[in-house]
Amino acid sequence: MNNPRPRPSRKRREPIPKSPREVALEALYAVDRRHAFSDRLLHKLLRDHPMDPRDAAMVTNIVRGTLRWQGRIDGLLNHFIKIGLDALPPMIQNILRMGVFQMLYMDRIPPSAAVDESVKLAKKFGHPGTAGLVNAVLRKMVVEKDNLPEPRLGDNPAPALATIYSHPEWMVSRWLRRFGLDETRELLDANNTPPPVTIRVNPNRTTRDEFLKRLHDMDLTAEIGEHHANTIRVNGDFAPASVSSFHEGLFTVQDESESMVVDLLGPKPGELVVDLCAAPGGKTSQISELVGKKGLVIAVEGQKGRLKPLCENQTRMALTNAALVLADGRNLVLNKPVDRVLVDAPCSGLGVLAKRADARWRKTEASVRSIAVLQAELLKAGAALVRPGGVLVYSVCSMEPEEGDQQIKRFLAEHPDWQLDDAAAHLPAVMVTDGMMLILPHRHKMDGAFAARLLRKA
Repeated sequence: MNNPRPRPSRKRREPIPKSPREVALEALYAVDRRHAFSDRLLHKLLRDHPMDPRDAAMVTNIVRGTLRWQGRIDGLLNHFIKIGLDALPPMIQNILRMGVFQMLYMDRIPPSAAVDESVKLAKKFGHPGTAGLVNAVLRKMVVEKDNLPEPRLGDNPAPALATIYSHPEWMVSRWLRRFGLDETRELLDANNTPPPVTIRVNPNRTTRDEFLKRLHDMDLTAEIGEHHANTIRVNGDFAPASVSSFHEGLFTVQDESESMVVDLLGPKPGELVVDLCAAPGGKTSQISELVGKKGLVIAVEGQKGRLKPLCENQTRMALTNAALVLADGRNLVLNKPVDRVLVDAPCSGLGVLAKRADARWRKTEASVRSIAVLQAELLKAGAALVRPGGVLVYSVCSMEPEEGDQQIKRFLAEHPDWQLDDAAAHLPAVMVTDGMMLILPHRHKMDGAFAARLLRKA
């Protein structure tokens, strides 16, 4: 019997690498059409399409910047496109958006390069007609770059400010009523300013000054946070997950305003503390560091998918004193009361728009009101877990009254066994209003946040 001839081996075809702008376009299209979250999507795309760090930084800048300025960009495109931007195929819409962003907001990219690269994308993902339209629109904008139309404020400044600063009009109107014209402009500008990456050093593994030196040795521009002892702000193209010190657990990514919330909670060594809405785990790790090996943190998370990053963060930081619990915080039952509870409640996120480029387009005024119902339920449930004489801190990464001081005033009116503890005794006075922490991006140069410290009467 003859042996069959061996079949020639077929080499597996490697996928053709995507250009950085193709990756950016894929992200923008997914956010636009599938309502994907840009930060999670960027992380996945940059992992799946390895590229030079400079190209990865360009992709990140294009995606975040295009989403941040989409309101103004769309206004300009509608001025130059007779049939309107919405009449074009979604892929072409996003090619135009990212082209305009590169032309107007990225100084290192020549306008001619922005046009040429956009036309290449339009030829690949459209047809000759759409490619010609992209070429004509962008070239006309290059010619008129220094004389682009800008709306006038008039008697009702909200629509004009919404276009100029690329925010939803309802959001601008809300802040105009609360802050007035000049301060609203400052807030809108702060939301459009890409912030530094803020990290909190793990004091169990290193010191702030040692790690600051390490960052400087990496030729990174970094400075000590203004209000929190273990916080460092890193400027420039810094990708935390790409450095070995992140995986060694020397630091975690956490804004200074978030760190101040745990300072307000004030955990002590050996205490039993509940973090009722724990994921992604930055505050959980900070509490773990403070209660020490003899203490315990019960970290509660209601979504199974969010437990994994919470667990990974604790492991990476070499913290073993946290018990992770999958449960709805509104229904948590413990066999004994605890010393302190943190209710870092789900919120509108209107305090962190500078970091979450696409978040402004996801929110509605109705969503701010609806989330307040859940927040009230979590606040009540958290309070039930605290021993007499214990502490409860309620916090949100928002500065809207419905999510902040109105929640606390309503809770205190309904719970006479609780009282407000003046935050000024625990935090810098500059971030305290009416006894509660209130941080505004344009005033304090960090993420917006609200927190209140409550004491259960003994």
